[in-house]
Amino acid sequence: MTRTGAPRPHPAAPSPPGVSSLSSIGPFRRLRIALSLSSAGQWIGVPALTAMAAMLTRGDGAAAQAQAIGGVLALMLLPAVVLPPVAGLLAARVDRRLMLIIADALRLVVVVTVPLVHALPWTFAAAFLVSCLSLVWIPAARASLPALVPDEELRPAARRAATRVLYGPAPAAALLFAVLALVANGTLGAGSRADLAVYVTAGLFLVSAALVAMAGEIPATEPVAAVSPLKMIFQGPGSAAARGLGLAIAAASVTAGAVVAVARAHAGALGGGDAGYGSVLTALTVGLGFGLFLGPRVLVPFSRRRLLGLAVIAAALALVVLALVQNLVVVVFATAFLGVFAGAAWSTAKAAVHDPEAPEDARPAAYLRSVALITVLLAFAAVPLIAAAVGSHRLDLGGGVYDAHGTGVALLVAAVLALLAGLFAYRRLDDRRGIPLVPDLRAALHGEIYTPPEQAAAAPQPVHRNRGVFIAFEGGEGAGKTTQARLAAIWLRDHGYDVVTTHEPGATKIGMRLRAMLLDRDTTGLSDRAETLLYAADRADHVANVIKPAVDRGVIVVSDRYVDSSLAYQGFGRQLPVEDIARVNAWATGGLVPDLTVLLEIPPQAGLRRLSAPADRMESESQEFHERVREGFHALAEAAPDRYLILDASRPQGELSREIQYRIREILPDPVPLGTEDATSTFPVITDF
Repeated sequence: MTRTGAPRPHPAAPSPPGVSSLSSIGPFRRLRIALSLSSAGQWIGVPALTAMAAMLTRGDGAAAQAQAIGGVLALMLLPAVVLPPVAGLLAARVDRRLMLIIADALRLVVVVTVPLVHALPWTFAAAFLVSCLSLVWIPAARASLPALVPDEELRPAARRAATRVLYGPAPAAALLFAVLALVANGTLGAGSRADLAVYVTAGLFLVSAALVAMAGEIPATEPVAAVSPLKMIFQGPGSAAARGLGLAIAAASVTAGAVVAVARAHAGALGGGDAGYGSVLTALTVGLGFGLFLGPRVLVPFSRRRLLGLAVIAAALALVVLALVQNLVVVVFATAFLGVFAGAAWSTAKAAVHDPEAPEDARPAAYLRSVALITVLLAFAAVPLIAAAVGSHRLDLGGGVYDAHGTGVALLVAAVLALLAGLFAYRRLDDRRGIPLVPDLRAALHGEIYTPPEQAAAAPQPVHRNRGVFIAFEGGEGAGKTTQARLAAIWLRDHGYDVVTTHEPGATKIGMRLRAMLLDRDTTGLSDRAETLLYAADRADHVANVIKPAVDRGVIVVSDRYVDSSLAYQGFGRQLPVEDIARVNAWATGGLVPDLTVLLEIPPQAGLRRLSAPADRMESESQEFHERVREGFHALAEAAPDRYLILDASRPQGELSREIQYRIREILPDPVPLGTEDATSTFPVITDF
């Protein structure tokens, strides 16, 4: 049975060797602490300002309170939807350290004035201004931490640390807000209970600004990425897969956005107040964190696309429970489960469209982020309006009374919409149609792939495939292509496939002579065009005598390098016309394109340091040449995202192998049935060329 949508490791996977040494870099460690405090202030500012809006409208009725809270939330998210290009341009042109200090200082001033002015219009304005300043702070913070790491091999780990700094403090901030609300309830008057959280937010910005001011200079070596969500939605996802996954992400975002939109008003209706509000937010953020971690790891043999659809449906059902049950403890637990399902949906969808290590502006992943942002903004605007329009009603249920709050009804409406979208997404994404869901789940729980009884009972027959699978491994020098190609071939053979492993240049007798000319450092005077044509000649012989015959026999071919190497090395590295090289190689190969291209990325300096043998002719090229090659591979991958799997080659070998295996599962034909060896008196082997 063909299996697609297999899971892939998440960015939260264990870090590569040497990551622990990040903490030994003093400037990095100090700046990480400062940014963590500022990020905590940013996250606690959300419930603090919404609680202030709730307090200022406490005498105006539930409808006005819900609209005020929704207005604050919508204004806090609006800049992230419409202003990222402006903020990114500003962050890129101003000194990183100065930008961080200015953003913290201005947010401090704006936040402190909220309890002093004590007016709803200024609370709205403050929410918008704080969000605009955070929009400038985020790209500057994201680029600052990696810039303080001198070793390029540690830069990927530093970028992951920057992401954790930006989003990791959210659960702690929500919990701190709940504690502050309890303290304020016992010590402050009714008209001042929301002030404490606001002042703590300002204090966090103050401490962060002071710590950044004491830090040293921050180099501007890391680029600032800013993607416009509206532009991404207008341009589209870039692939059919991302379009289908976008619907699932929209449904999951509706559930989380609806909870945040009316959490304060709903907790107040249930008697929880600000402390209950903080508890709900804590449950949601903790659940999201668990879901992000578990998504790529749970039910490994189960279809990832099925899992995505089921996670969205489960989040919608959790929202139904949250809307109907009028018990704050149950609401908190239902919110936590909703967060787990929504987080799992996000991590599964992101892994399905792009490598988790991809840059922030990679198109498919950026499209999903844009869908989530815009959907949550719409939820912030619409759900409170629905709650205000419905109001509160007491229903007689034949001997019992049920208080139908407007917030509960609004959550129920959002749950129904999310459930319908989730069911549609599941039908669209299901890659195991015809396979019953319950047995498939049961088999996955036991670590197996479900096979229908009629297929299992069928007499084994010799396997004949009309066409095999072609997998190419690409990347710069020292990226580990040869190792990973060999490990992938061994894994495929262990799963019952015939495998041919090969490489370029030099896989044939003619190719070996061409390889000697191309890679020998004693070869001098070879023009760039002649080099390109020699690689094409080697490839033409390679395809005609090795790759195409194997693919036609139904064999899986694993090749170390293919056409994309010529496009990257001779096209981008030698700066020859890429279109001309592509045409020559298309003719040389008869248009044969790999079913999957695995790109292993590593900074050129780090890759060249890995080489144990003396450098050959290509390895001896300049640093600038290898940087252009790396950029070339990036451009090729962005042009064909469905065919590429991009991996950070600095990660541990085992992690890379698992992720490659997960992606290969998506394109594999049915494995050799049990008993084929007896029927054919043969066994799949690996053939090296």
